[in-house]
Amino acid sequence: MFCLMSKEYLSWDKFIVTKIPSSVKLDPIIYEYIKKDHLILDIGCGVGKVSLQLAFQGFYVEGIDINETGILAAQDSARKLNLADKAHFRVGDAKDLPYMDDKFDIVIMHGLLTIIVDNSDRNKIIQEAYRVLNPEGHLYIVDFGQTWHSDIYRERYLKDFPITKEEGSFLVYNKDTGEIEFISHHYTEKELIFLLVNNGFKIDYFRDFLLFSGFSFSLYIVQNNKILIILIYFFYLWEKETLQ
Repeated sequence: MFCLMSKEYLSWDKFIVTKIPSSVKLDPIIYEYIKKDHLILDIGCGVGKVSLQLAFQGFYVEGIDINETGILAAQDSARKLNLADKAHFRVGDAKDLPYMDDKFDIVIMHGLLTIIVDNSDRNKIIQEAYRVLNPEGHLYIVDFGQTWHSDIYRERYLKDFPITKEEGSFLVYNKDTGEIEFISHHYTEKELIFLLVNNGFKIDYFRDFLLFSGFSFSLYIVQNNKILIILIYFFYLWEKETLQ
């Protein structure tokens, strides 16, 4: 019987390296905030895609993920690309980061919060990001927004609500076995704002993203007799603000 809070079910470290979900790209806006001497932390780095992209451009990056196979793959890629001096990877928990206070200039969460289904865990993760950022640091978040206008996602939100108990959440199934693999949550702007400002951050930059996409959860808009296939997700950049 499926249990929502099953540790086995919720454990992200069960995914083999080739099956770790990843669909969000790094946005160029981040380069307006990064300097060459900055130290960057990529929380939930997976196989190191974003970390290695930044390292290739000369930035120093620490990547951390709970999935050991993903970290091993990231370390292997760093060696093969001769980036081991720029990109370092380790296994760790986003709720209990193994770093000192104020260590990083930039913290990245790339599609991380969408798989965090427990609200207390979400708060712990944001609190840890706040702790390890220096007083002038920035938290860069890219994640998915709720798309109630999409027939596909509206139906999934409603159908899975009796199990997820949260609007905007839905079940993700293994394509081969048909078994439930994990829960994904799409955020409202209000949810993310309160999650972040209640844990010390103030908004520095916000933009709604419109990307051309072939994904099944896209929004279809008819314009000038053409059908535009658009994937919408929210993009946030937050500035650390010292709490009084």
